[in-house]
Amino acid sequence: MERRKFLTIPLAAMAAPGALLAANAVPAQAALLHPGMAMSPTVLPVVKALKGVGHAGTDALALRQIKSLNLSWYYSWGSKYTVTTTPGFVPMIRSAKSLDQGAIKYATSQLPLTNSKNLLGFNEPDVRSQANMTVDQAISLWPKLQATGLRLGSPATANPSSQWLQEFMSKAKNRGLRVDFVTMHCYAWPNAEDFLNKVTALHERYGKPVWVTEYAVADWRATSTRPSRYSRTQTNDFMRATVAGMRQMPFVERFAWKTRPISDPVMGRSALYNTDGTLTSTGRLYASL
Repeated sequence: MERRKFLTIPLAAMAAPGALLAANAVPAQAALLHPGMAMSPTVLPVVKALKGVGHAGTDALALRQIKSLNLSWYYSWGSKYTVTTTPGFVPMIRSAKSLDQGAIKYATSQLPLTNSKNLLGFNEPDVRSQANMTVDQAISLWPKLQATGLRLGSPATANPSSQWLQEFMSKAKNRGLRVDFVTMHCYAWPNAEDFLNKVTALHERYGKPVWVTEYAVADWRATSTRPSRYSRTQTNDFMRATVAGMRQMPFVERFAWKTRPISDPVMGRSALYNTDGTLTSTGRLYASL
C-alpha cells in the first residue's frame, strides 16, 4: 500500500474488519506470487500478519498461558523450543555467546519438530544488557546464521530507526549477506498512528517484510511511586487499532506483543497475565484478535 494513502485512513476505521480493503488497500490474495514464479528466500506469498508472543517460560503455566492467547507462533529469545510446537516455535540466535553455546545446532536439530522456516537474529545488539555487539562483530558472525538456509530476520535493535541497524543493513548488502525480513521493537505512548508510521517507515527504508517482535505501551517515566500515565483502557484501544492496522499492511508478516509482570511500573498496564497466570483484560483482548 502506498504510504500516504494508508496514513489518511482514520484509525477508527482500522478496527473495523475489512475497513482498509474498502479504502482501496491491496487484498492479501492479490499479492500471491504468479504460478511458476521463482521464489527467493525473502519473497513469500502475502498473508494476514500472524499473531504471536515472546514467552521464555518452561513450565506447565507457560504452556497454559501460550495456549490461552490463540496464537499462530511464539518465540523464547532462545534457539530451543520450550513447552510446545503448536503454536509454531521460531528459534532465535540471541547473541554471540549463544552461538558459542551451540545455538545453531539446537535450532537446526529441532527443525523436524518445530518445522520452522525462519530464524530470528541477534536480540538488541545495541544494548549492553542484551546481545551487546558491534556491527562488525554481528556482520562477521552472520554467515553462520545464513548457512542454516532458513529465512533470516535482522538483528532487532532497541529502536527501529537506530544507527546500529542502518549500518548493519548497509554492510550486509555491500557484502552480499542475506537478510530476508527486518525485525522491530517499539515501546511507546498509546498512539496507534505513530506506531504504524514507524512500521511503515521501517519497511520503506529497507524494502523488506517486517516482523514486529516486541511491542507494547510503556511509560518510561513511571516508578514504583509514580504510576504510569497510561490507563489499561488506553492500552487496549492501542492494541486493537495496531493489530487491525498491521493486518492490513501487506508487508507485515508477524507481530508479537511484549508482556511484563502486572506489577511492573513501566509496562504493567500492558501485561497479558495477572499474578496468578490468568489473562488480564489486555490478554483477553489479544486472545480475541
